[in-house]
Amino acid sequence: RGAQVTLVSGPVGLKKPLFVDLVSVVSAQDMFDAVVSRFDRSTIVVKAAAVADYRPAVASENKIKKRDADMNLPLERTADILKYLGEHRADQFICGFSMETENLLENSRAKLAKKRVQMIAANSLKVAGAGFGADTNVLTLITANAETELPLMSKDEAAHRLLDEILRRRGR
Repeated sequence: RGAQVTLVSGPVGLKKPLFVDLVSVVSAQDMFDAVVSRFDRSTIVVKAAAVADYRPAVASENKIKKRDADMNLPLERTADILKYLGEHRADQFICGFSMETENLLENSRAKLAKKRVQMIAANSLKVAGAGFGADTNVLTLITANAETELPLMSKDEAAHRLLDEILRRRGR
């Protein structure tokens, strides 16, 4: 579509897309830093997948040996990238994703408000053909004043429909 695109991605088994500036990261903090450092130069941000919400509070440099007793692993929150962007946006259009197993619209609307973004692309793990492990998806595009339910379609077509809606809302 003629845009200058930066993809910040963790380790995945996908080939690098053509004509895209790929920034490879490993940790949730790496991703936060990479996204935030480029945010001021962005006009549209699509946060298509979340990193882990929690990480181990302490990382071991050595293998943790098996013991007879159970073990607890303390966790701490990772930085919420989408929330940070929503709180610090100027005129950027921000779209996040919401993967739900129940109360799709209610939970996604709450995320829209809490993260202070313009759009949430919501999908349910309970809908056949949606989410992970399939080449298709079923999205509901949620904004402050509208919900647009898209039918089952390829992920490529869903991405085009998502971009069409973002551009329409930006007046282009």
